[in-house]
Order: sequence, then structure tokens, then C-alpha cells
Amino acid sequence: MLLIPLAAGAQEIERGAWTVDDITAILDKVATWCYLIGVAIALIVIIVGGIGYMTAGGNEDKQASAKKTIITGLVGTAIIVLAGIIIDTVVSFIT
Repeated sequence: MLLIPLAAGAQEIERGAWTVDDITAILDKVATWCYLIGVAIALIVIIVGGIGYMTAGGNEDKQASAKKTIITGLVGTAIIVLAGIIIDTVVSFIT
């Protein structure tokens, strides 16, 4: 989305105009969006699992499936958060 003005010809870029700071800023925005989308998807999975658990009606197979869905969402959330922390730590050491 950040490069749409370039594709439309709305902005002229001179050769060599990109700096390391520009690229770093773009990558930071992309990483932030990916992080937020990942957390949102993981939370939706947790909510779907919770709804499935509430509507299981005592059926143990449905309850077990819903528990697996909830655990999957929690593990996904933990992985996304830890990945964000690791990336931020590595970037702070590099810069």
C-alpha cells in the first residue's frame, strides 16, 4: 500500500533517493501491520473457540474440539507476541 503512489505515477523518485532510514521506516510499518493483523486473527480464533465451547451443549467431542481451538489461538497469540519482542530486541541491538 505504501508503494501505490509510485505505481500510479503520482510521485517521482530520483535514482538513489531511498535511504536506509526510509527503508527502515517502511519495514517498521509493514511489521507493525503484520503484527496487528496476526494478533487480531488469533483473538478471533479464541473467540470462535469460546463460542464453540459454549454451544457444545454437553457434547464432549465438540467441547474437546473447542478447547483445541482455544489453545491454538492462545499459542498463536504467544508466538506472535514473542516474535514481536524478539524482533524489537534484535533491531535495538543493531541500531
